[in-house]
Amino acid sequence: MKPLQFILPVCTALILIGCGAGHPNLTSITVSPSTATASSATHAQVGYTAQGHFSDGSSRELSQVDGLSWKTSTNAASIGSTGEATCLSPGTVTVTATAPENLQLTVNNGVTNTSPNVSGTAQLVCQ
Repeated sequence: MKPLQFILPVCTALILIGCGAGHPNLTSITVSPSTATASSATHAQVGYTAQGHFSDGSSRELSQVDGLSWKTSTNAASIGSTGEATCLSPGTVTVTATAPENLQLTVNNGVTNTSPNVSGTAQLVCQ
């Protein structure tokens, strides 16, 4: 066997292992608090957290490192990358947290995680 024929399969196996093969997948996200109310007149803020639940029965809080992203359904509120929502005008807003199913693929090395996304939602009432 030529050295290159041996190295290529070994490198391919290491890449698969390094990308998270065999790790539990994210199955659901619970956003807390599930419902909140804040004042838009004072631009009040509500801090949200995202609890990830995995295929092996474990759970833990998710963050940007996991590829977690936040969005709001309307312009009545904005939300930052850490889950801090700010009421801007009156309205009911759906807050959504989204992360890749296979968190192990989320690394800052220029590789894009192509696994399906998992999302969870909560409600924010801006008065």
